[in-house]
Amino acid sequence: MLKRIQAWDNRILTKLSQKHTKSLNRIMVFVTKTGNNGYVWFALTIPLLIFNRFRLVGYTTILSMLISGLSGEITIKHIVGRVRPCNKDFGKDLLIKHPAHYSFPSGHTSSSFAVTMVMFFMMPVLFVPVLVYACLMGFSRMYLLVHYPTDVIAGMVLGIICGTVAVSVSPYIPFFSYGI
Repeated sequence: MLKRIQAWDNRILTKLSQKHTKSLNRIMVFVTKTGNNGYVWFALTIPLLIFNRFRLVGYTTILSMLISGLSGEITIKHIVGRVRPCNKDFGKDLLIKHPAHYSFPSGHTSSSFAVTMVMFFMMPVLFVPVLVYACLMGFSRMYLLVHYPTDVIAGMVLGIICGTVAVSVSPYIPFFSYGI
């Protein structure tokens, strides 16, 4: 079963690597770089934290990224230990700096979908644009050959769970509810 999944992953990445263009390369590198260390999501969060009315949403967004990072980057990646596809030959040079950690699950995708779920539940007006960017983030990771499709799918699922957990618990955290 795992061999079939790996073969499916490899076929998709091989097809994606054949679709590279200079314009798409620039767009995908930009999208991925905005996801490094959650930059794009912290940029979204800062204005939320400034205004009292949206402060709980901001705190919950940070909590969702924290839960996502701890569960995905710190725990699951080291348990699974999956080698990144950029360590294989897909006929393309890597367009970004070689990531230092394991591949499964995609941390960029996980944090993006964690934030997406916070917006879905707490700030629906931002849900669609955040969802679109989260999908683009996951796609960029495959396009740039640093994640397999199953890494991205697992990142989506993990992010959805982490975002939902953050929304569920954040109102009960005293610091969050007082808006300090």
